[in-house]
Amino acid sequence: MGSFNLPVKNSGGNPPEVEAGLALVRFDDIKQRLVEQFITESDNYGKPDDGQRLDILFTLLDEDRAVVFDERDDGSIVPVELRQAKACKPGATGQNSNFYEYLSGLLTVEEMALWEVATADKPFDGSAMQGRIYNVKIGHNKKGWPQVDTIIGIAKEKKTK
Repeated sequence: MGSFNLPVKNSGGNPPEVEAGLALVRFDDIKQRLVEQFITESDNYGKPDDGQRLDILFTLLDEDRAVVFDERDDGSIVPVELRQAKACKPGATGQNSNFYEYLSGLLTVEEMALWEVATADKPFDGSAMQGRIYNVKIGHNKKGWPQVDTIIGIAKEKKTK
């Protein structure tokens, strides 16, 4: 009988080989989650932290703006994230939120102005972001997985020959 190796608990597999540096990505989604251990009455800035975090999800693209696939495994797409952005509500100054900074890289100047005046009764429609292509800086987390370190801004239209 041959050997049968069980995967290491919570290993998540091996990260795809993605070079650090400038890259193109396609915006996919923003997911909100609660991180219980971040809830505190007073954070580093003396403000309460409700533990809400936003993960900005992207798909890695090549220089021709085609989706990058991980050739080492099942050929799945290579997702990259900007994780744990502290949530910020529309109209906030952003002094206590890195999400405000990230959002200013995701939105046009006009869209950002609309987001800043949005309310619960009149929310901002971010559907124009869906599928938008961005210039970003890719880095790696402690486990070697690629991640978005910085959103540089919306990529210019690809020139056709």
